[in-house]
Amino acid sequence: MKLKTLMAASLSLFALFAFAGCAADTEGDEGDTATSEDKLLAGRKVPESEVAELLRDAGFPEDVVPTMVCTAKWESSFFERAYNKNKNGSKDYGLFQINSVHLGDENCPTTIEGLYTASKNAQCAFNVYSNEGLTAWVGYKKHKTECNNYKLK
Repeated sequence: MKLKTLMAASLSLFALFAFAGCAADTEGDEGDTATSEDKLLAGRKVPESEVAELLRDAGFPEDVVPTMVCTAKWESSFFERAYNKNKNGSKDYGLFQINSVHLGDENCPTTIEGLYTASKNAQCAFNVYSNEGLTAWVGYKKHKTECNNYKLK
């Protein structure tokens, strides 16, 4: 009976982490929109090679493509429908975790559902990159050395 209870508790704990995700490390990020209240990894996991192709199609320079693939790895774990609710009330959506403030910006969808489409998310990411650079992404800032040296598989 104890084993059955222990297994049930373990499964519950696993489900909690698998579906709720992990909160972002908030140390030193008090004003950062990427500090997380709630994170969910969902949808299709996009292969790295497809992420690279989406970035090229969106207009990213070839030398930035590996860096942005690494950024997507840290932002969404390559999940097309990744979601993050930030402590400031804004929300991040999709492969590159595009913040809700960008809805309707140039090359960005006007709907949340649009941000869950990997190709549209990459196009919007190019707009963010063009206006704000790589440091717009917390995943890049926290893993800058890795991302600057990332090699595509």
